[in-house]
Formats: sequence, C-alpha cells, structure tokens
Amino acid sequence: MSSLPRRVLHPLVLLAFSLLSAFHTWPLLSKLKGHVAGGREDVLMNMWHLWWMRQATWVEPQNPFFTPLLHWPLGAELYWHTLSPAKTLWGVVLLPFMRVETAYNLVLFGTFVLTGYTAWLLLDYLLTRAGFEPGLAAVAALAGACVFNFSRYHLSHSIAHLNLSALEGIPLYLFFFLRWLDEGKRRWLVGVALAALYTLLCDYYYLLYIALFSFLWVVAERWRRGPLLSLDTLKDPGMRRAGLAALAAGLACVPPVVPLLLHAFPAPLAIHHGDSDYFTDLYAFFLPDTLSGWVESMPAWAQEFSGGLVRGKMSSNAEEAGTFLGWLTPLLAVFALWRGVPEGRRWAGLGLGFAVLSMGTVLNIGLSDRVSPAVLLLAVTLVVGWAPAWRGRSWHRDVVVLLGLCTLLSSLTPLTSFDQPLLVQVPMPYVVFKHVVPLFSRGGMPVRFELLTTLALSVLVAFAAAHLGRLASQRGAAAGLVVALAVALVPNVEYLGKPLPMPELPKLPPIFDEIRFAPMPAAVFTDNVLGQWEQIYHQKPVSFARLSRLPVREAAMLEQRIFRALEGLNGVVGRVSDEEREEMRRFLKDNHFRWYVTHYNHPMRHRFVVEELGGELAYQDGYVTVYRFP
Repeated sequence: MSSLPRRVLHPLVLLAFSLLSAFHTWPLLSKLKGHVAGGREDVLMNMWHLWWMRQATWVEPQNPFFTPLLHWPLGAELYWHTLSPAKTLWGVVLLPFMRVETAYNLVLFGTFVLTGYTAWLLLDYLLTRAGFEPGLAAVAALAGACVFNFSRYHLSHSIAHLNLSALEGIPLYLFFFLRWLDEGKRRWLVGVALAALYTLLCDYYYLLYIALFSFLWVVAERWRRGPLLSLDTLKDPGMRRAGLAALAAGLACVPPVVPLLLHAFPAPLAIHHGDSDYFTDLYAFFLPDTLSGWVESMPAWAQEFSGGLVRGKMSSNAEEAGTFLGWLTPLLAVFALWRGVPEGRRWAGLGLGFAVLSMGTVLNIGLSDRVSPAVLLLAVTLVVGWAPAWRGRSWHRDVVVLLGLCTLLSSLTPLTSFDQPLLVQVPMPYVVFKHVVPLFSRGGMPVRFELLTTLALSVLVAFAAAHLGRLASQRGAAAGLVVALAVALVPNVEYLGKPLPMPELPKLPPIFDEIRFAPMPAAVFTDNVLGQWEQIYHQKPVSFARLSRLPVREAAMLEQRIFRALEGLNGVVGRVSDEEREEMRRFLKDNHFRWYVTHYNHPMRHRFVVEELGGELAYQDGYVTVYRFP
C-alpha cells in the first residue's frame, strides 16, 4: 500500500468504509424503499426536514428556518431545532429522483462512509507525522477510524438522530486544526473555518464540542512550554495560530449563529428533554447496551443492568445508553501509551476528562448514585499515585501505600455511620460545567461527551495498530500491514449492533388523496408526528409540529383547549359552554381546517370531535381515523 499513489488510496478508503458501513447498518441498503432506518418519531421528523428543505430552497424559495406549514395558522420557527441543514439540504438533490424515505436512508448511510473517511484522514496524518511509514500509517489509521465510526455512540444514535449521526465534521475539523497549528499554511486555516461551519450545520452542540476540545488542546500545548497566564503567551506563535483559527471559525459561523442569538430570548421551551442530565453509569463503559449485538450473550445480571439503565435513567431513550467502549479496544489504547504516542498523555487526559463529564452531575456505579466513601479513597489514591509532579518525592511511596491500605480495608469492611452503611453522593464536574459553558443548561446531555472519549480512544488504537504493525514488519512489510489491519477487527466485532431496525412505512389510505387534491385554502388538524410526515404527501398545512425546542410564541397557541384536546386528551372532558363551543368551531372555520387526522382513536375524543366541534367520521382503519369539518 505504501507504493499506491494518494489519488488511488483515498477512493480505496472510501470503498472500504462503504462496505463496512453496509455491514454495520444491514439491512439498510436492502430496504431503501418503503422502509426507513430506525422508524422512531425523530426519523419521521427528519424525513419531513428533507422535504421541507427542498420546498424552502428550490420549489418556493423562502426562509428555511420558518415554516408556515406547521403549527398552522401561526407557523413554526425552526431556529433552535435539529434541522441539520448540512444533511437535510440533500433533499434538494435527491428528492426529484427518489422517495423521501430512500433519500433519508442514503443520507444516513452516507454519515457512516464520510465519518470513516474523515477520521481516517485525521489519524493518517497523526501517524505519518509521528514517523510511521506511509503504508503502515494508512492501514493503522483504518483501525482507529473504525473505533470512532462504528462506536456504540454512532450506531445507537443512527436509529433516531440524523443530526447526531453526522459525526464527519468533528475529525475533519481536527485534521485542519492540527495541520494549521503544525504548518501554518493558509489552506489549513480555510479548512478550519469551513469544517467548523459544516459541523455547526450538522449539530449546534458539536460546534461547542470542537471548540471545547480545541481550547483544551491549546491550553495543554501552552502548559508544555510554560504558564498560560504570562506575557510569553502573547508571543507564543502557537497561541497566535490558535487565535487565528478561533477567529476564522467564528467568522465562518456568524451567519447561522446570529439568527440563533436573535431568537434565544425569550428562551425556547425544551419540551422533550430539558435539563435532563442523561449520564453514563461507570459500568456502562464496559457493558454492551440494549442495542448491542452482544447484549443477549451476556449474563442475566448484565442484561438487567443494560435494560435498567434505559428504563430508569434514560427515560426509555435506548440510543443514549450507547457508551460501551469495549474490552480489548481500551487495552489496545493502554498498549499504545506504553509503546509511546506523541502527545499521548494529552489524548488520554482529554479522553478521560470527557468520560468524567459524560457521567453527569453525580457519580453512578451499577445504577446507584449513592456510593461508599471507599470510592473517594480509591480516586485519591490513583491521583496521588499517578501525579507526575509528586513522583520522586521522599514521601510519595509511603503516602501511596498508606492510601492503598486504607482503600483496601474500607472496601473489605463497609464504612458505617450510626451502625448503618455510609453511602454518599459524589458530585461530578458536569454539575458546574453546565452552568459555566453556555447552552448546556438548556438541554445539553452529558452522556454525549462520551463521543469525544471515543475520538481520543480512536487515536490511541491507531497508534497501537501502527506499533504492532511495526513489530510484525520485522518479518516483512506485508506482515506488518496484515497485523495492523487485523487490529481493525477488534472494534468492528466489539461494537457490533443488532440488525438496524427497518420498519415498513404506513400505506396511506385513499382519504389522503381527497386531502391532497382538495383546493386551497385547506388545512389538517392532526395529533402526532405521523401527521407531519403525512404532509409530505398531501402538502396541506397541519396543526402539529415536532420541535426540539418550542418557541414561547407558539406555546401560547398550543395551550388553547382545542389543541390540548385534539393533540392529547387534556380538555376532552368537562363542560363546554355554548360560547366556548362556538369559539372553537369558529377557529376551525376561520383557519380552513377541513379534516382532523388522529392516530390515536379514543371514545372521549370521538365524542368531543363530533358533539363539540361538529365533525363527521370520514374514514377509520387500524392506522388512522379521519373526520371532516363542515
């Protein structure tokens, strides 16, 4: 491979990740039409995003961040929402040639191919910079890229979150950022700016992730040469380059950020998650999640743990529990640190630091947030024992041994208070972090920081593959490449998920043809994100909107009794005065609501629609119930 020209190597890497992505997402490519990956309500919303971006940018050009077709008659703001323009703009290109679910499936599949490729670019550069032979570096980078690309985080979120599946911008940004710091060439600075913008247009929080990662990297680099708070910092060429990178990225991101800031007050309501503080349990780093292909092979207690983590801690969001780092994969990282990795302590420190942040506000071990103080003693022992600044001191060994004995004894004999085992909550750094770093107190989820732990792990595994390949190359260059490539099997096996769920989409009954071909003005009252997805077919305004955060201006409208009754069941019971009945019927008539499409039929709701709103049953089957309004 070392003799292959780069123009051939890059297509081969793309082909390799296309094949591996097909394997990990199977049966996605076999069910592109009529089925959709994941099938969750977020997926239905994301299909609507593809359709809407084509409508707003091509069919009837308008502001894509505001749609008059949802939350009719008010319209819905899509600023603080997971619209993910970098992904959904593909609807403009794809939808003229295929169905919307096919387009969505292909865009999702593309996130795996692109993430593998951009992670490979970053790792290949780091290995080449470290002095490994180009061929060996290229193969070892494949192993590391598999860690990041096919991580449990990526595979788990692929069932629901297109924006969070779009990871490719993160390693691409770091590729340009590190090359800019190393070489100072203008093209890398341009790459930093464009990659930061692309990452922002995939997911807003990912921009904060790369900003935080960059800041910590630069601080660590400055500490290597001297204190941060000194006049020399201003003269440091590395710090100047970092400042220019921040400026370039900031300027590139101004256009999408300004509308966000303009619509930040009053603060949108986080109706789905809010300050949820989803976290990683310590065990969850080392036990497969419920979506893993290995979960059913685990002992019963481990399966119960994985299920309990979702039921009790993640509010049934199984994708948020995808934090398994593997068994052999972390050992490969330890091997790499032992053999030597440039900035190895920095990568390891960042990975561990983000793992700690991912554990949320308090320490959780085995689904319990109350632990023995022995855990604190163990942490202190490890810190004192590892701290480089204290090694070699006359007291260091004695103190470490004493702390170790105290830890051992406290773990063998439970610590008690008033004859009861003493259990305490251990606060974690995230409880402060979320109030210091902007936006994380408005719905940021600590569990997702495990993604950056996986990124650091991928770097270390790439170096492990390169070191093992170099050892094997003593028997021949081909042997080294084979061994480095074999390392890639480890994460591909450990991170294997269950077959990607590909549920069949509902077949719309003929009543939707009536809605589609009805003359305007006409609108549909509906109760579910399915009604938003159905709009792709009938193209009439609907009352419902699946939004990440609900603007205050729209919340007031949804508090009306008619919305509470027809979207939920709140308001369907209780006396309806003649005046209120007339007001609700006038609202329907004035805003041209001609149908009510419900996906949850209930006798009380039926009575409310017929008796209070004057609707008549037009169609009913196991999927949908449709009423007409006069």
